[in-house]
Amino acid sequence: MIRFFKELYLTGFTLGFRARMPEKFGGGWGPVIDAGKGVAVLSLIILINLTNIRGWIEIYIGTRFSFDSSRWAQWAIALIFFYANYYVLVTRGRGIKFEREEFKNLKISRKVLLIMSFTALLLATIVFSIYSVSTYQRFFHL
Repeated sequence: MIRFFKELYLTGFTLGFRARMPEKFGGGWGPVIDAGKGVAVLSLIILINLTNIRGWIEIYIGTRFSFDSSRWAQWAIALIFFYANYYVLVTRGRGIKFEREEFKNLKISRKVLLIMSFTALLLATIVFSIYSVSTYQRFFHL
């Protein structure tokens, strides 16, 4: 089960890495930007889910946390998540190795399972986010 979640995480990186814009729309910036796209996809999903979980904890407790919600603090947290994922996936080479060597050698059925699972995770994140935001706003009358 842990292997599946690891492969799902690395598949998210691979899909972000391989998502390219056509050349006529400004695509083809190179592997550094491609690696950044892969890391950004994963970091964004993690941040959205953690923000929603924080909202549900606030609803459960019945009070809002007194975190610094300034734009600078939010950007700092986003950069921390981005660079933590970047270190693991790009600097240490785990994501690049999976994208170049392991993903293409997977069976077609395993690839389809991983891609469909990541798509389901992405859709579940969107639905969870919409539901969480509306519930949070109703609870705290925002």
